[in-house]
Amino acid sequence: MVKKGCCRLSEPVVNASGTEHAGSAASTWKPDAATEKEIDALLRDAFARDLNLLAVLNDREPTAEFISNLRTGAASDWFAFKAPTPLFESACALLDTAFDAIPDPVDQGTLDELSADFAAIYLIHSYRAPPTESPWLDKDQLERQEPMFELAEWYARFGLAAQDRQRRSDDHLVLQLQFLSHLFASDKIDVATSTAEAARFLDRHLLRWIGDFAKRVAQRCETPYFCGVVTQTHTYLESLRDVLEERFGQERPQIVADASPPAGGLPKDEDDELAAYVPGLTPSW
Repeated sequence: MVKKGCCRLSEPVVNASGTEHAGSAASTWKPDAATEKEIDALLRDAFARDLNLLAVLNDREPTAEFISNLRTGAASDWFAFKAPTPLFESACALLDTAFDAIPDPVDQGTLDELSADFAAIYLIHSYRAPPTESPWLDKDQLERQEPMFELAEWYARFGLAAQDRQRRSDDHLVLQLQFLSHLFASDKIDVATSTAEAARFLDRHLLRWIGDFAKRVAQRCETPYFCGVVTQTHTYLESLRDVLEERFGQERPQIVADASPPAGGLPKDEDDELAAYVPGLTPSW
């Protein structure tokens, strides 16, 4: 559970280049080696905490206490690193509007609605958008396939394992977010290793399917809360990957524009093309 106040930071918020926001002076200031090291540490800490928050947001249905804690500040202030994209900002604005519309204290009807939407997304897959990797990448769209075993091996290299595979397989979104958080948080993993592993992990796993998952959930879910959450998750990960390339030199693999798509992936439904991926556009909240 996110405790009250933990979504706000006392440290400076850093931008994509790693420099602190300090007005016009930031454009001419050149940090020395010691400062660069401090910035790297600040970024790693920001990523670790933000990824853990995203894991929590996707992990459980919100309670009255959880909503009360989140609504103490604007949704963009939950994050130490603010993803500099219009879509991330739109997701945050949607969540702010959603919280403004929720009674204070939270009424049972709102909690029931959020609970039902959480179950539809993460438990019973009513929107045909599973929060696990295998169905998106497996050629037969099956659960617990090769991606799950690849991820289990990846976790094991860092001494980690899924706590309860019957409840949540290794390729679940939440476990992947927790693993990324661990890469940045662990003092046993140096900067070069954490950034290289995180980049490879995103390229080979999460970023191959999180966009399709988020788009489908955003278009079909019943609450603006979960539309905002999945959109935040996707856009944050994309911006994180940009920083790993721009600041830490972890280049993205080249994508050939006219290449045939890989085998596998969930088939498109006719609803997938009805609306652009804009939070709140399709559902009539």
